[in-house]
Amino acid sequence: MYGLTKEDRKAVLAKLKKQQDYLYDNFIDTGVSKIPYADFFQNAWHNSNRYIAELNHRVWSLNEYANDKGLKCIFAVLSLPSEYHFKRQITLKSGKTRLVRNDSYINDDAHSVVAGSKILGNSVRSILNSKVFRAIPKDDRCYVTTREAHKDGTCHLNFMCFVPADYVDNCVKAIEHRFVDEKSYCRVAINNPTAYIMKYIFKTLDDLRKSKGDLNDLSDLTLWYIHHKIPRVTMSRTFISLDVYRCLKGQYNLHKMTTMYNNGRLEVLLDNDGKILQISNDYGDLYMRRRSFIRKDWLREDKPCLKVHQKNLSVEIYDVLGNLLNPPVLPVPDLKSYELLSYYYKLNPETCNLQHYGLVQNECIKRGLINGQIQSLNDFSTDLVETNINPYLNQFSKFKEYLNANPKKVDDYFTTLIALSEEKRIADNKNRKLPKTFDFTPIPEAIIEHDRQSTIYDFGA
Repeated sequence: MYGLTKEDRKAVLAKLKKQQDYLYDNFIDTGVSKIPYADFFQNAWHNSNRYIAELNHRVWSLNEYANDKGLKCIFAVLSLPSEYHFKRQITLKSGKTRLVRNDSYINDDAHSVVAGSKILGNSVRSILNSKVFRAIPKDDRCYVTTREAHKDGTCHLNFMCFVPADYVDNCVKAIEHRFVDEKSYCRVAINNPTAYIMKYIFKTLDDLRKSKGDLNDLSDLTLWYIHHKIPRVTMSRTFISLDVYRCLKGQYNLHKMTTMYNNGRLEVLLDNDGKILQISNDYGDLYMRRRSFIRKDWLREDKPCLKVHQKNLSVEIYDVLGNLLNPPVLPVPDLKSYELLSYYYKLNPETCNLQHYGLVQNECIKRGLINGQIQSLNDFSTDLVETNINPYLNQFSKFKEYLNANPKKVDDYFTTLIALSEEKRIADNKNRKLPKTFDFTPIPEAIIEHDRQSTIYDFGA
């Protein structure tokens, strides 16, 4: 049924079984009780009662919103051409229907179930982006769509929208102009839109309300949605986010909550990741996210648990002199303009690397943040910084200049000096006396050349 094979059913049921085991084998430890993840999770197949109740409330709130605005309902069914249908339905003499092979069907990826669902979704987007719908104020139009499956597995879409009465005729023409199949139709006179659209939604949810969590009771229709990853219901962004609604657990309906939020009577505080941190109204806090300690030593110890990932807070650290000790990790060209300028003024050219200082200065000049001319990084010498850090470098540089100015060979001198040092060390060991302190400062008159690969007076030249 619905074009599913035995392998498809086995694969989907194995996937659902794995998800179900994870939700029941992992838990949140509150210190008083251990609550499995399954109590907080809801979708079409797990905790379906909550899902259906929330879905019914969303459609009812949309209808209430349309009634308050005085909007009229338009209902349309969008279907696909014959080449997307794997089988076609015929009527027998007895009045019964039967599925037979469809010779017009094209068996390729462009005519698959998922491809057909995308085409119907593109048709809805084309309708909403038409000049007629875009001429309607954003607050005066809303819609809801549901996707269903034919018995052969081909998808069709139900589209219900609410628009002002003056735009109904033009909107109907815009919808009919974008039909992709001649069997599609459009209706206007609908007395109870909520019951009308929920009739189509409940047809796909009957087996979920009876299964009570047993995977063996799921019908092929539910497996069809999961296998092809097709959404059952989509709605316009007329109301506040469902995440806010679920945090308050039904304290307000969607319509009233959206009105409170638009009027500034409801405040929602988000963290850096976009997750809800706090919800408050005029009288105080309605919701505040709490931190729970999660363990995995219940039921199955070898099962993985949800980990809490914390991001390190970046704090600028300065010494007593006001110098920045932890410069930014981002490359200088990736910094924003205000971050770059602030970082430039915090750099101290007397203590930091001059080439890095020149790089930051050139970037500020490129962006027009400061006045000046761009210089080569080779023009920034680090001798000044090194001299302030190590004053002995001045003596070393003078010594190098002296050696270069008086070139003579000193190999014999070094050989003799090393031999004398070795003899002295052996003599001291025999006498078991502490070694004396020797001054190995080179004599300028004796040491004239310094161009060997390695000597005891090699200062890194």
